[in-house]
Amino acid sequence: MIDTSMTCAQESRAAQESLAGTFKPADSFFLIECHLADYGGWGGSIVKAASADGEFAPLLRHLSAAPRAKTLFIRRPRSGGKRFFVALTNQSQPRLYATELAEYSDLLSLDLASLAPGQVPRLNGGEMQPIDELYAVCTNGRHDPCCATHGMPVFQELARLAGPERVWQTTHIGGHRLAATMIAFPEGVVYGHLDPEDADAVLTNHRAGCLLTHKYRGRGCYAGHQLDEAAHLAAGAAEAVIRDSNREYALDGIQLAAVDKLDAGQQRLSFRDRAGGLHQALVSSRMSAPRQTSCGDAPKPMPEHHVELLPAT
Repeated sequence: MIDTSMTCAQESRAAQESLAGTFKPADSFFLIECHLADYGGWGGSIVKAASADGEFAPLLRHLSAAPRAKTLFIRRPRSGGKRFFVALTNQSQPRLYATELAEYSDLLSLDLASLAPGQVPRLNGGEMQPIDELYAVCTNGRHDPCCATHGMPVFQELARLAGPERVWQTTHIGGHRLAATMIAFPEGVVYGHLDPEDADAVLTNHRAGCLLTHKYRGRGCYAGHQLDEAAHLAAGAAEAVIRDSNREYALDGIQLAAVDKLDAGQQRLSFRDRAGGLHQALVSSRMSAPRQTSCGDAPKPMPEHHVELLPAT
């Protein structure tokens, strides 16, 4: 039963909603620094509005031509620049690049062919500069108040620990009810239900090449695999359970090997560890009972996953 006295994030936390398997697939991430003053600031449907008309429309159409691209507008206090970041997560070695735009129209010069493995993204004929890490925390309270209520304290604590140049506020990641939610780059690791006291563990583990399964929503990619949405969500759910079962938290400790679609909404996910061992899980996905997905919106069903471990080989 839906408790309308709770916010969407409060209800999700009270129900102990599973986080793993809640992030939709994306391969290429484009992060554009912009306060969007001409669009009235960071409104609820700001990305859609910017895509529909105005100066950003042709720019976002150009970026969306990249494979499974996800564009985020970002900002941070006391910054009025036009920083632009490209994260390429669907590769065996995820990569992250940065540059400063002179004008937003420079985005039209991004060479999409240069996003391929083994190449360096090129903009205005020059190569973008590689950087080591970046964290994007959803704080857009005008999209959903939970994003600001839970996201701003996490953003502030993470910026204090990692340095303000590495941590950005973002318009929308998806999953308001899972606030605070964030993406850690270059690997594109997505977390939810974060609190400020989680910031140190997220940062320490990410810098050590590890992840936190109890806050893990999924990854921006599974390198070398072109998964549809259902398979991608199932992979995230299976990965968290397999990692916990094997106490394997290193990002490169297991890698997705195969996805086999079975009957009745079931999928068999296979992961290989560094020693070549095969770990499999059977994921059964279905739609939940209607739940709050965003404060003020009508409740609706969401995918949920049951994961059964299969004998390792």
